[in-house]
Amino acid sequence: MKNIRIILILVLAFCSEANAQQLPQFSWFTYNYIQYNPAVTGNAECLNLRLGVRRQWNGIDGAPSTGFASVHGKFGKKKFNFHGIGAVVENDRVGPFSYTGVNINYAYHMRMRKGYYLSSGLGIGFKQFRVNFADILMEQQDIDPVITASASDFVFPVVHFGLWLYKNDRFYGVSMRQLNRSRIEGINQGELVNHWTLAYGKSIKMSDQLSFKPAFLLNLVSGAPMSLEGQAILSYKEKVAFGLGGRSGSGLSALLKVDFLGFLTMAYAYDLTLSKMRFDGGPTHEIILGIRACGGDSEGHIRCAAYD
Repeated sequence: MKNIRIILILVLAFCSEANAQQLPQFSWFTYNYIQYNPAVTGNAECLNLRLGVRRQWNGIDGAPSTGFASVHGKFGKKKFNFHGIGAVVENDRVGPFSYTGVNINYAYHMRMRKGYYLSSGLGIGFKQFRVNFADILMEQQDIDPVITASASDFVFPVVHFGLWLYKNDRFYGVSMRQLNRSRIEGINQGELVNHWTLAYGKSIKMSDQLSFKPAFLLNLVSGAPMSLEGQAILSYKEKVAFGLGGRSGSGLSALLKVDFLGFLTMAYAYDLTLSKMRFDGGPTHEIILGIRACGGDSEGHIRCAAYD
């Protein structure tokens, strides 16, 4: 296990030096799309809070672990157009490396033709990167405490931008995160790389109670292989959703989402890694709790069934 940890840390250190840090990916991306695209901010019938955690490759020391939260709502509705405002928090840890990011999002939604809405969103915030040198050193006897300390660096501002075209049964999205490619001076003399994301989802009504929801996500990151993700979900009465997901070069996910009490949603993903990492690491678990300040749809709210 110690050898695995050493190899993982060395690989991560090299990747971090060469390309800075790649942003986390989520299995339930349709239920957590605000982490990818600030343009969805405000597309909720009322104030919406989501809390989540993702534990990857259980059983490996220093494996990726991500905690995340978002809150957003709409305001200033005038006829069919409205504003959205919210905040996104993300904490990611991989071995001795970790960061915490906070963004304030704003989006403007305007009605188009044929039932479509178009929103543009901007997220501005900061990130704090940290390295815990004590986790890199395996043997700590008689080591200077200065060496086993930690280093950190604040990066501000971090800018994200996105566009989102949607109606009641489908959506199309494009976003660019870390738009300004800020430098990380204090840790590895790297920079934040651009993350492009293209998204599509649709809800196909199979009966009065059952819908089929395919969705796709394409991630393009400088210096990293292209990643394609997909979901195939069956939704019953918009209360229970279950299905499968997959990511290129990684593995498969079993997905489950349940609405209860009219204002709570619990989403769970179980990822089974099919790459070479499967020989050393266990499955990945992802849990998201959603809380709405109201139950059911508000009057005049255009709900995208393929997205939420």
